[in-house]
Amino acid sequence: MESKVFISNMTELGDLVRASRLAQRLTRDDLAAATGLSPKFITHIEAGKPTAQIGKVLHLLSELGITLRAEVSVDIPADVSTKASHRRRSTHGR
Repeated sequence: MESKVFISNMTELGDLVRASRLAQRLTRDDLAAATGLSPKFITHIEAGKPTAQIGKVLHLLSELGITLRAEVSVDIPADVSTKASHRRRSTHGR
């Protein structure tokens, strides 16, 4: 079942992570083993720690089957997002 949840802060994101983990009957240790992240990191995310590393958070969300989507309130021309994507590939040698 797919649902939309609006997240405006890390506390709400942490609540979503915890609810998803519990709905899947996973312990923090189970999730840590599946993601390679520490149980302490997962505890921090669930507590709404505002300084969590975004890459690790995205990895955790992916493991739980959570996809993030952004609503953008300004018009972004296609050529601007294409240029940004190209710069990232060039910077990282891809």
